[in-house]
Amino acid sequence: MAENNLNVMADLGTIKSIDFVNKFGTSINDLLTLLGVTRKEPMTADMQINLYKWAVDMDTAATVGEGETIPLSKVTRALDRTVKVEWLKKRRAVSAEAVARHGANIAIDQSDKRLMREIQSGVKTDFVSSLGETKTKIDSNDLQVALSQSWGKLQLIPEFEGESFVSFVNPMDVANFMSGKPIQADASNAYGMTLLQNFIGADRVIGLGSIPQGKVYTTAVDNIVLAYLDMANSPLKGSFVDYTDETGLLAVVSDKTVSNLTLESVFTGAFKLFTEIPDGVVEATIAAAAPSTGE
Repeated sequence: MAENNLNVMADLGTIKSIDFVNKFGTSINDLLTLLGVTRKEPMTADMQINLYKWAVDMDTAATVGEGETIPLSKVTRALDRTVKVEWLKKRRAVSAEAVARHGANIAIDQSDKRLMREIQSGVKTDFVSSLGETKTKIDSNDLQVALSQSWGKLQLIPEFEGESFVSFVNPMDVANFMSGKPIQADASNAYGMTLLQNFIGADRVIGLGSIPQGKVYTTAVDNIVLAYLDMANSPLKGSFVDYTDETGLLAVVSDKTVSNLTLESVFTGAFKLFTEIPDGVVEATIAAAAPSTGE
């Protein structure tokens, strides 16, 4: 008879899956902290977020005479666009032979890390694609000009008055600009991004390899939204959710298949990082330096 509390083969898969989900939740929280994002919008059952816009029909009368009826001004709120959030579904299985031959560290731990890296890469790539949807574009001479002009451009948008801004740049553009210059910046890292604070006059600059070299994207922090399905409280709990991290963004269901001696885990969630006002992103293009004439 087996002892009480003995960890058996199935426990290994569950424990490692929980570890994976917890690390992913921590990474997501680090990302949101890095970006400064505080807007988290839970999705409805139809897996979409409805975004609305305001229109004001202001009375243009200069003055209203004594005893005259004051004309009406009208404010309307209408559906602007709908953001559809797709499901994330990833499945991984490992055989008993793989665990026996390579050990749990390689067969489970390191393999899960690679999977998490790919999931994170997809989140970043999708977000960068949304930044590129903007029609607000400027041309600049160098990185510092691009940052300052983008900041000035955003100040002209009424919704962003007094807001904090964040800029996304390619790390090579930062390296090229800093080369040979005594520039100081406070740096921190999360989710494969590097945050540069107090960098050449800009409060928050994020180096991200997914950004095309020569491009700078700037927007208000409050324009970045995380739409998500709360997996911890969804109808899936109890059927397709064994465990979620503290954010509720990613869930896992694990099982063993005795017929072929494999441990299987399925990771699932539904979330999307996007900009509420697409044209509230400024895309700055840094002009390539002219080739030297050799004179």
